[in-house]
Amino acid sequence: MRAGSSVARVTAVLRFLVFAALLVALLVFVVVPVVASPLLTQMVRDMGFQADELEVTIDSFDPALFGGRASRLRVQSGSVALSPATVEQLDLTFQDVSFFERTFENVRGELRGVVVTAGGVTVRVSSVQVDGPARAAQASGNFTAQESEQLVRLAAERAGIRLDSVRFVDGGLRVGVAGVETGARIEVSSGALVLMSDFGPAVVLLQPAPSDPWRLSEAYVASTGVTVIGLVDAARLTAALPAP
Repeated sequence: MRAGSSVARVTAVLRFLVFAALLVALLVFVVVPVVASPLLTQMVRDMGFQADELEVTIDSFDPALFGGRASRLRVQSGSVALSPATVEQLDLTFQDVSFFERTFENVRGELRGVVVTAGGVTVRVSSVQVDGPARAAQASGNFTAQESEQLVRLAAERAGIRLDSVRFVDGGLRVGVAGVETGARIEVSSGALVLMSDFGPAVVLLQPAPSDPWRLSEAYVASTGVTVIGLVDAARLTAALPAP
């Protein structure tokens, strides 16, 4: 009888341990991500992220949660104010995130309706795609034809040049000056986005300051507008936010 009683007690203990393990797994993998979402959202707000709409989520069934990390953390927001830029819509996914160290390894996503001020110039970018490591993610900004024309006209006016017309074609553009239309191109030179043409010296369209966490590398012109490619230090951007 004693042997049978001992076996029963061991069996009961094992069942309890299995139940406890399942309960912990349920809490970590299912309940924690659900409960953490509003807490993480408020934490991001406390870090200085200003937005009318904001939602921060992590994946369920993520083993990294045991170590205070998240394999993926997604931030979705609308009407974002993050000086010196504003963003109409933001959807970014950060990978291999450490909650304690406030670091991440990679970032991927899109920003739409970005208005940024650089070098005294305020421009609007229809969309920006970001993908890559935290310290050097590739950013591709797409200016519509209307946004590109506005950028060219404003830069030309600052240089004392009045343009009669601006017309984009694949590979370049045509600009009218004093009733004469001539060819022009947009390229990146010495880290700045510039307009090169036959009617005068190069005109700077957009140039990041030395302290800005982004750099330009390439530019492409099509009939639909201008695409600008560069690198952004996303880790530096987040590190600049105050601690919660």
